[in-house]
Amino acid sequence: MKINNGGENLLMEEISADKIASDLYQQGVLNFERGDYQKAITLLERARALAILETSLGGEILIWLANAYDANGRTDDAIVLCRSLKNHPVGDVRKSAKYILGILTAPPLSKLEGVVSEVPILESPDTYQSKPIAKSTGQTNQKPFREVSLEKPNTESKNNFLWFAIAVTLLVLALWASKSG
Repeated sequence: MKINNGGENLLMEEISADKIASDLYQQGVLNFERGDYQKAITLLERARALAILETSLGGEILIWLANAYDANGRTDDAIVLCRSLKNHPVGDVRKSAKYILGILTAPPLSKLEGVVSEVPILESPDTYQSKPIAKSTGQTNQKPFREVSLEKPNTESKNNFLWFAIAVTLLVLALWASKSG
């Protein structure tokens, strides 16, 4: 009985290529997460060449490649790649591609005049000076917000109402305790 070594070699080559593709994919994702998008693209494109694209791994490689394209300014390439994944055999890959495609093709949001606020950079809390932004209507003496003093509040004043409320509360509690006891 003879064993067909050609079939075994082919299977070993597929396993080896799949393992290399998986390793390249993982390295590509790491580079993407570090912000090195060009290196991520290079690694993911090499992984794509070795992987069986109709598998879950192949689909994930293509999804990350689309993300890397977009992050590197190649949004059109990312859109084309996501559109090609609409009929991928793995449902999660189709779902991810559809989600990414929705983000990439969404209309840009416009900045509304007067809605965007600038946040000042504080060197220290003691150096901040409140500077209200004047409205474009020509009224520069009107402040858009109420200034609040940051000084310690006066706790020396005698507030008789507070003591009266405490006394009434204690009296009500004492009456309630005597009736229930």
